[in-house]
Amino acid sequence: MSLRLTTFLATGLLAGTAMAAPLRDSTTGLTVEPPPGYVAKHVTPGQRQAARISVQRPQDTELGCQVAYSPAPQNAGMSQQDINAAMASEAWQSAARRALSTLYDLSGARTVDYGLFRAVMMQGSFKPRPDLPPRAQQITTFFGLMETPRGRTHIVCVAEKADFPQRRPEFEAVVRGVTPP
Repeated sequence: MSLRLTTFLATGLLAGTAMAAPLRDSTTGLTVEPPPGYVAKHVTPGQRQAARISVQRPQDTELGCQVAYSPAPQNAGMSQQDINAAMASEAWQSAARRALSTLYDLSGARTVDYGLFRAVMMQGSFKPRPDLPPRAQQITTFFGLMETPRGRTHIVCVAEKADFPQRRPEFEAVVRGVTPP
């Protein structure tokens, strides 16, 4: 193989795995470092959100992830260690599952520690309901929840059901790339 072809291939491989630039919300401090192949961009926060960032592959339109931060004044008197311990408890996880189970059939709940922060991750599929479009039955949703003394960070990612097993590691990488305020 020629040196020129080897250099071209190596450059192409490195470019394909390059890390995207981290994106920080200047008001809250929410920071997302997207995994390789993903791009982060600011989007308008929802009514109860102080910040929201979209994390998607360039070809995704309705798929990919949304990372949102909402202040949680009830956490203000707690340390990060106290919050992490509470999130590991069955009571906290049951409450999180109950909140989501009104809309979703949930599975795969687990906690994972990323540096100082603990995340609870779950996946689910929409429960059949007449008010949902048929498209809702074709996707699987991945949830990541993180709490800090300042607030709650939600990571919600969606993929086609058939593609979800391949995308789940990417969605977990999105969670690992989040630094909550």
